[in-house]
Amino acid sequence: MAIKKFFKKCIVAVLLLTLAATAPIGCSGQGNTKEPEEQREMTNHAVYDGVALPDSLWQAPQYYGDSANDRTESDIRGTIQAIYYRSDYIGEESYAFAFLGIPEDASEQNRKPAVLLIHGGGGTAYWQWVKEWVNRGYVALAMDLEGHVPKPEGTSDNAPADLYVDSQYNAPHNQNYGDAELPIEQTWMYYAVSTAILGNSLLHSLNCVDIYKIGVCGVSWGGVITSIISGYDDRFAFSIPIYCSLNIASSKAGNLNSYYRSHPAARVWDDDEGLSRVETPILFLAMNDDVSALPDSISYTVERCKNATVSFVRNWAHSHSHAFARPEPYAFADSIVKDGSGLVRVESQPQGTSGAVLITVPEGIQVKAYIAFTGGNMDKVPSWGHIRLTVENGSVAYEITDEMAQEAGGAVTWFYIWFVDQYDRVVSTQMMQVA
Repeated sequence: MAIKKFFKKCIVAVLLLTLAATAPIGCSGQGNTKEPEEQREMTNHAVYDGVALPDSLWQAPQYYGDSANDRTESDIRGTIQAIYYRSDYIGEESYAFAFLGIPEDASEQNRKPAVLLIHGGGGTAYWQWVKEWVNRGYVALAMDLEGHVPKPEGTSDNAPADLYVDSQYNAPHNQNYGDAELPIEQTWMYYAVSTAILGNSLLHSLNCVDIYKIGVCGVSWGGVITSIISGYDDRFAFSIPIYCSLNIASSKAGNLNSYYRSHPAARVWDDDEGLSRVETPILFLAMNDDVSALPDSISYTVERCKNATVSFVRNWAHSHSHAFARPEPYAFADSIVKDGSGLVRVESQPQGTSGAVLITVPEGIQVKAYIAFTGGNMDKVPSWGHIRLTVENGSVAYEITDEMAQEAGGAVTWFYIWFVDQYDRVVSTQMMQVA
């Protein structure tokens, strides 16, 4: 075993020496020194102290190329290079696999926005997800968070056995993310959070990236991690947690809630205090009937944030492929870092069982409005009724009626209003509880 580790370290040393030669075409990691036109304050250390994270996470990690796993499909409008970047585990030198995508016209003179992509449970770094963002003009970094390397033929539709193999480097698996018998630094969530922040630091080091236009997007457990790091790392221009966020332990039901009940030590990560302090624009994209995380946990988190938008999507499924296909994340990101027209903007929230909600509709957008309502107390996955509402001069009137109460099983206990445009992009109000 000692000999094996010795040779592994020798191989890594040689690969690191060739870093400059393997840097992405048109983009290097030699520092981001040219000042972009737009600037905002960013901090090079954790801005919340719920969990102690070292300042070293805010420094660019070493990385090296793995050309054997590069993606060269003809429909990629740029390059997708396989890399390993340093993310140590329990004091041992280790490297996380990642796909780094660079748009074809990216350069130091033509800096691009960027996005950090965080997979969910049973997933890995997905080159198809990187391609979606690269083809929209973003530098994209998708890393693996469990010590895996994707198979060449693996896709987001594959189960783990057909998706990845074990990496040569040591990393934890998410079964121990809340093990009370382990120091927190040895748990999976600590490793995942640290590796994700290091990925952001790597993006900040690339001279073809506009460091003031870097966002983060995560799916399922990746949505939880996205929510966590957005509260510790204030360098993100936008944040998009998909399916899951925080306050899961406060919910009455759901699969992720059961994980927190079984691992109380993990609840330190469920704390939304850090996320509630940052100014980062956040889009919470979620199902309205997700068994993994019920919509009440999303609503609790949205209500606490300073600059949050929520989209509760009906008739949707929980998977990486379904997440990659939704149009809202791309439109939301574009509206912040590329001057895109963006989504419908909710200007006011429902108050009481009747009233009106104000919205701003971007030019050229056609929008429909609906009220979604349910009975029960969120101790199980809700069943929703939906009724069309009228949009008139940026205002949508609503009323909880007796007919709705009858359909909800006697009384409406929760409701929200949602809007959908001609591109199937959904934006919602917060979910409101009826007293």
